[in-house]
Amino acid sequence: MMRGETVTRLRPGAPTVDEYGTQIPGAEVEVPIMGAAFDPGGSSEPAQTGTARVVTTPKIYFTTSPDVLSSDRMRVRGLVYSVIGNPALWINPFTGATAGLVVELKAVE
Repeated sequence: MMRGETVTRLRPGAPTVDEYGTQIPGAEVEVPIMGAAFDPGGSSEPAQTGTARVVTTPKIYFTTSPDVLSSDRMRVRGLVYSVIGNPALWINPFTGATAGLVVELKAVE
């Protein structure tokens, strides 16, 4: 039985070309990924004149190595985050074996 929660990977689909030869981005493809451990991370409110932004930086841990790229976005608990950097393998500190994948995320509101 897989534990954890299900998150959704959002990735642009294959582009198409219109009648003028202009490339049009493909529709976003949603793929559910089970067994995620969501670390909500922290948030900050950078001081910038004229804005009131909140930056949130959570992580997702998987005990498997799902197909996640730095260009993807992830939907977790109804919120959409950008993947930051390359997802990385993490190592079990007790066995030294590959334990899964960690994906760093970011959202700016």
